[in-house]
Amino acid sequence: MCGGEQPRRCRGADIKTRRRIWGGLMTLLSAGLSVECRPVAEDVPPASSPNVVVIVLDTLRADHLGCYGYTRDTSPRIDAWAKRSTLYRRAIATAPWTVPTHASLFTGLHPFEHGAHTYIADTNGAPDETVKPLGEHYTTLAEALRAGGYQTAAFVANAGYLSPAFQMDQGFDTYVVKQVWSPVLNQSISQWLEQTRDRPFFLFINYLDTHAAYNTAWRPAFLEKPLVRNKRRLFAEFRQRVLPAGEPVPRDLVEQMTDVYDTAVANVDDSVGALLNKLVALGLRDHTVVLLTSDHGEYRGEHHLTGHSKDVYEEALRVPLIVQTPGQRRGAIIDAPISSVDVPRLILSLLPDEVSGKHLSNFPYEIGNHPIVSENYYARPADLQNPQWGHRFDRVRTALYEWPFKYIRSSDERDELYNLEEDGAEANNLLARDPETARRLANQLEAFQSAKRRAGHGDPATTDPVILDDELRARLQSLGYAAEGED
Repeated sequence: MCGGEQPRRCRGADIKTRRRIWGGLMTLLSAGLSVECRPVAEDVPPASSPNVVVIVLDTLRADHLGCYGYTRDTSPRIDAWAKRSTLYRRAIATAPWTVPTHASLFTGLHPFEHGAHTYIADTNGAPDETVKPLGEHYTTLAEALRAGGYQTAAFVANAGYLSPAFQMDQGFDTYVVKQVWSPVLNQSISQWLEQTRDRPFFLFINYLDTHAAYNTAWRPAFLEKPLVRNKRRLFAEFRQRVLPAGEPVPRDLVEQMTDVYDTAVANVDDSVGALLNKLVALGLRDHTVVLLTSDHGEYRGEHHLTGHSKDVYEEALRVPLIVQTPGQRRGAIIDAPISSVDVPRLILSLLPDEVSGKHLSNFPYEIGNHPIVSENYYARPADLQNPQWGHRFDRVRTALYEWPFKYIRSSDERDELYNLEEDGAEANNLLARDPETARRLANQLEAFQSAKRRAGHGDPATTDPVILDDELRARLQSLGYAAEGED
């Protein structure tokens, strides 16, 4: 589709032309066909350069994996792999939903820096949401690795917020969008892996099984009986009982939602195991960095919340982060807090200097050199416009972590402070009892964000909001981003 030596995908065309090109290819993408553009690599990587595989289990909260302490046997394959890998116990997503966190995973920047998040406008007296894509002036991990001679490919199941319209495809030679469950997506991934031999590769995978509507293929050994209830009806009833924040949610309803979610976790665990086995079968295990994480978690009634994208509590922010380096056989556990913004530099630090050296400055954050910050900008219009609970989500929330404390700054001035070591459920707001700690963390958050903004980080004016056509709107609705489903 385009060729030549170009620093970004299809750079020969201007941005508006590219958007028209991609718009015409959306049907092909949704059918699972890849769009390829193979520029000449700037460098030839050293022979010792390992492959890189990044797996995002969309909407997977860490505490539903056995290796993070869950007692239900949802993840035997991931757990076994984690025993031979490095597990980060306190991994925090930069946002509680897809677009901003994926942008952080790719650029190593916070949402307030890269600007790819929601913005609220008043439309005839009712709030409406717009989402800005990832700006093309940012350097992505895929672009850095491609410039270092890597083949780059992405296989993503989230055909809504990871569609090319949101510009997460920057730097990928191959970008396949296929809204299917993981076993089907694995077929395309396996074919690509079997054909990839000439130089090291960067493979990014987004599995959607743990995102609504959830992969609930029956697992006889997991549940005593199939999940026969209509999921759409279950989701609607759950929202109606939870979001008004009134009466306690019936326990059996929470259990049904948990069964649905845990079945999806078990199903994607199978596919992760199959992918890892494929790497072994192809002789790639000892030559590949594998990193597994999530973009955010999911509420199951905690804090009178459902789904995600509504608030910055631990159920939506605490994610798994597990890394296996080439040839690693012994596991390790890291307690130091780590953020989504640390992922690009973490990966580059495992590669030869000839590949990583010239690009490290584009990814300044690494474990320990910055505050851990997560942000949420309002919620979906379906919630904002709801007369029963819309008032709960018409605000910007920013969390700052200084273990064991977590401070939440809220644009409605309802700030919060928690000691996560003593109160992991965030049930006891310490703001009134410990105003000194709250004030110190508030000042730290303000100083950090102000310094970055003064340095020129975060210019949302450089990108226009994504215009949702009928096809993309339908995809988002199928993922539950509408009033009648989960979000």
